[in-house]
Amino acid sequence: MAKKVSKERHWGITLLAILGYIGAVATLLIGLTMLIGSAFISKLITQFVPEFATYAEAGTVLFIVLGIVFIGLSILDYFIARGLWNGKNWARILMLIFAALGVLSSLWPFNIAGLAIDGLIVWYLGFYKPAVNYFK
Repeated sequence: MAKKVSKERHWGITLLAILGYIGAVATLLIGLTMLIGSAFISKLITQFVPEFATYAEAGTVLFIVLGIVFIGLSILDYFIARGLWNGKNWARILMLIFAALGVLSSLWPFNIAGLAIDGLIVWYLGFYKPAVNYFK
C-alpha cells in the first residue's frame, strides 16, 4: 500500500483562508442587514421624503436584490476560503482570477493599496513555489 504524502500548508495560504472566512461572515452580515432593512426603507422614504414616496417600493426592491447578491457572495467567499484551506486548485484559480480583476480595477482610479494587495496575491498564488505546490 502506498504511503500518503501529507502536504504542509504555507502560512500565507492559512492567512488568506482565514481572511476569506472573515470576509464571508462580514458579507453575510451586510446581506442580512440589507434584507432586514428593506422592510423599513419604504416607511423611511415616505415619512422623511414624501415627494419620493412613489419610489419607496423601488428602494425596497433594490435593498432586497442587493441583500440576496451579498448573501450569494458570502457563500462564494466561504467556499473559496474552505477550498484554499484544503488545498483545492479550483479555489486557487478563482482567487487568482478575482485578484487579477482587483489589479485591473485598481488601475483606474489609481489605488496603490488595492494594486499592491491584489498584485501580491497574484504573485503568491500564481508564482510562489511553496504556495503553488500546496495545491498540486
